[in-house]
Amino acid sequence: MKTSIKITAKLLLLCLFLLFTPFVHGLKQSLEASSDWLQSLVYRQRTYTQNMHLKESLNILSYNTNITLPKEEISVETTKEHPSVVPNTAVPSTKQQKKIYIYNTHQSEAYQDGKTVLDAALILGKKLEEKGYKVVVETNDFIAYMRSQGWDYNSSYKVSYKYLNDALVNYGGFDLVIDFHRDSVPRSASVLTYNNKNYAKTMMVVGGLGKNAQSATAVSTTLTDIINTKVNGMMKSVMIREAYYNQEVHENIVLMEVGSDANTFSEVQNSIDVLAEGIDELLKGEDR
Repeated sequence: MKTSIKITAKLLLLCLFLLFTPFVHGLKQSLEASSDWLQSLVYRQRTYTQNMHLKESLNILSYNTNITLPKEEISVETTKEHPSVVPNTAVPSTKQQKKIYIYNTHQSEAYQDGKTVLDAALILGKKLEEKGYKVVVETNDFIAYMRSQGWDYNSSYKVSYKYLNDALVNYGGFDLVIDFHRDSVPRSASVLTYNNKNYAKTMMVVGGLGKNAQSATAVSTTLTDIINTKVNGMMKSVMIREAYYNQEVHENIVLMEVGSDANTFSEVQNSIDVLAEGIDELLKGEDR
């Protein structure tokens, strides 16, 4: 009898101990994860909110609304399934021609006068094509895709990850991949006057958690140094953050923040001219 009481008491003490330690919480999480895994095996018809346009839910918008440039001003190849523009044929394609992919994780980021980073990416693409590169600019509507999946803005990098991988498969890889952003800092920190001309200050950002952090830092630092020899002070110091930014997908991915919401688009265009020269010098330097 006494033995039974001792065993029961010990079991009660053990239960109380487990109850007030992380064990129960961990067990609960494991059961929930197991439940989620089982639920994922069950097919369920996806439903959409009534206020979502059918074209948005299917991600087949005829034209990405984040592009404000007139269609006739766009000449680079885009990733749209049925492009409204055609590739620039002014530069003949060669086996040695290097390929560049430009996308905007946050396509709706806008400048002072309403034009977006997607507009800026298209202009940078055109400048680089004029220098002899094969350039593809991502124009699939990321926001429409997010809505179709029921995701919010915090899932932006999940969306760009999908399209980045699609592009790598469809185009057979790239020599340089650019994620084009803009910052959100005051005008005093985002504009440079150099030789009586205003430029949007630019900063390279590296995701320090990714496996390619070292190569991304090297490319970003080299490009920063090259551009500052052309327009001193246009490039801020490279920033390394505790993040991934999809840079683990490819060795030569760079993330650049060109100006901020306080910059005019003409200032951004001035910086794009210099960026194109710097990127050209960077890629040519790799051949030496």
